Amino acid sequence: MTEIQWNDRLGIGVDQIDNAHKKLFAIINRMIKLNEDPKNQKLICEEGIKYFKNYTLRHFAEEEAYMQSIGYKKYDLHKRLHENLRSITLPILEQEVIEAEYSFESVQHFINVCLAWLNQHILSEDRSISGRVPIRNDFICSQDEVHNLAVTTAESIENILGLKAQTASEYYRGENIGSSIFYRMTYRIGADRPVLVYLGFEEKLILATAKALTGTQVNKAAQIPISAVSDLSKQMIHEIGKHIPQSEDYKLEKENILSYDLLLKTFQNTYPPYSLLFRTNEGYFVFCIYIKP
Repeated sequence: MTEIQWNDRLGIGVDQIDNAHKKLFAIINRMIKLNEDPKNQKLICEEGIKYFKNYTLRHFAEEEAYMQSIGYKKYDLHKRLHENLRSITLPILEQEVIEAEYSFESVQHFINVCLAWLNQHILSEDRSISGRVPIRNDFICSQDEVHNLAVTTAESIENILGLKAQTASEYYRGENIGSSIFYRMTYRIGADRPVLVYLGFEEKLILATAKALTGTQVNKAAQIPISAVSDLSKQMIHEIGKHIPQSEDYKLEKENILSYDLLLKTFQNTYPPYSLLFRTNEGYFVFCIYIKP
């Protein structure tokens, strides 16, 4: 994995915050180097992850204090995004590397997710603090609504895939979960209210699922027919829909595979109000819902 270079596009124009972001990128680049050195890898990466986590939490506290000092009107949402990483995503990622005994792959996954989160967060959230970009007007559901859907989706993952699932993020913003398949299904409520549903399957998750459902070994996601991905997605939505009021009124209009880059491009315009990431022992799963007004 190549090192990530800081660039001026990531600057928000507040020295204290920009310097902290540069430091976080430097820590990540150091972890990339350490993860490629097999000598004392476990000890070194363990300390690297601990340092990254501790510095991130300190930075969040300083950034939140700054937002309060200028009366930033999106403070509550911004703090909620920080809290999601602090209390949900980082503990799940750390648990993963511990269970894998700091394997190269698990540490790389930790780095990829944190780097993607940091990059997306700076560009879409932090730069609005100083007015470098307009404040987004995304519709955000209540924490209770998001949490309840996360619980329902985790139960559905177990019912359909037979896998225990943990919520890895209640505010998924397109973090890189590795080689994955993304599927978008467009429904309609009544005459003119489209409902966009996004599902993402980490490659190793869909390979394990295909083996469990068909009894045959599949070595590459490209070998899995699109129809199989469609059928699995529909099963998941049907199971989750049992707990969503009026979901039986949703009429499927179209469906298509998305590349990761196209998913990110879609998210640049509007983040879905329900945007969830789950971890299973077989890989990660993404579930997002956007109902157009």
